[in-house]
Amino acid sequence: MKITKILPVVLIGILLSCSSGERVIMQDGTVYSVKSGSFYNKGKDVTEQLSSKEKQDINTALNNRLEAERIAEEKKEKLNKEQDKIEKSIEKAEKKQEALEESQEKLEEKLEAKEDAREDLLKAKEKLQNKKEKYNKLKEKGKLSPLDEEKWKKRFEGMEEEINEYNTIFKNLK
Repeated sequence: MKITKILPVVLIGILLSCSSGERVIMQDGTVYSVKSGSFYNKGKDVTEQLSSKEKQDINTALNNRLEAERIAEEKKEKLNKEQDKIEKSIEKAEKKQEALEESQEKLEEKLEAKEDAREDLLKAKEKLQNKKEKYNKLKEKGKLSPLDEEKWKKRFEGMEEEINEYNTIFKNLK
């Protein structure tokens, strides 16, 4: 990109340094060099041999070529500016794309964490339910002492606290 900005400056410098001697190719294929108002052909001064019309034609051809080069340079600069704008737009779009991808990734992670928390909550509830069924069976059969019943109640309290923690985690992920 730096080259595209430096190139026009270099070309203008070259044109200015060469302005003392411009080459002109005429339609008949003759090549003239124009230096400080003098005309040269094959290194020889032919200014005196040329008619004023030929001199005018050479100058016109030279001016047309210089004007065409100037217009081409302006178009090139305009295209470079447009290309810079397009590149900046592409960079912005890429940054937005990256931000969207990061956002999507975070959402997917959050969804996965929510699903894990839901599964943990369901497992804890199922475990509590199974333990309560086992407790009730043992109680109906009369196989629980008062000390055993205290142990079971402490287990239930611990499991209910665990369920409450999973509930809190699950709710916080919404």
